[in-house]
Amino acid sequence: MSDELPAPAAIPTGYAEHPAPPDLREYVACFWTRLAPAIATDAGAIHRVLPDGCVDIVLGFGRAGEASAAGISEALGVGSMTRPLLIAPSAAPKLYVGVRFRPGYAFAALGVPASELTDDRVSYSLLSRDAAAELDAISARETNEARLDAMIALVRRRLAGALAIPAGVRAAVHRITVARGGLRVADLAASIGITRQQLARQFATHVGVTPKTFARVMRAHAALARADAARAVYPRQVDWSAIAYELGYYDQPHFIDDFKALTGTTPGEWTS
Repeated sequence: MSDELPAPAAIPTGYAEHPAPPDLREYVACFWTRLAPAIATDAGAIHRVLPDGCVDIVLGFGRAGEASAAGISEALGVGSMTRPLLIAPSAAPKLYVGVRFRPGYAFAALGVPASELTDDRVSYSLLSRDAAAELDAISARETNEARLDAMIALVRRRLAGALAIPAGVRAAVHRITVARGGLRVADLAASIGITRQQLARQFATHVGVTPKTFARVMRAHAALARADAARAVYPRQVDWSAIAYELGYYDQPHFIDDFKALTGTTPGEWTS
């Protein structure tokens, strides 16, 4: 089939993103993998996963410290987040294979209102009537590349016949994303032709966070992108005050409060 991916390249050590095939790109931001090295080099480190407005299905294979990643050890649906998720590598599987759905496609992907999963991780068995058979089939795959390929096939089956996403949700997510959170959410509903109450209900079902929270997440990511760009030129100098001003924050304390709520650190701690 023309919309199938070619055979996946070898899964690299560490975190890597893999593009969705053309028929899934409307729904899927990316597939991703995280493979622990053969010898742990960061056993005491904590991996910080930031809110991004997306929901994921995540499969874990094996256990940290094992020679191989055979067998599924975790299978989770991960809802939209309003705070960072901290993961200790020593407790993580040897291999993660995940799919990150685009903001607004949570209900189509998981089959439950997105707000029921916000800031939560639930067993995949609660999200599929055929979970045992689906996971057994993937667990039988013998290579990491085949496990990724099986995840792609699983997502394709889950999305077959998925309900259309409301036009209001698509429009609102697009406008907030393009503006990087820098717009008046109070005016957003009227600008796309629905009431604020309708937009709030649609976001609860399909995104999992309010339009205002989604805008905060997008603005925080814009701040991080600007900080990364500044550090690439001046590694020890990031003008956070200028970044806050450029992104339209009311004042510096407002920026710091938002940043800390969504990342778990202050701007200064992030770049120290």
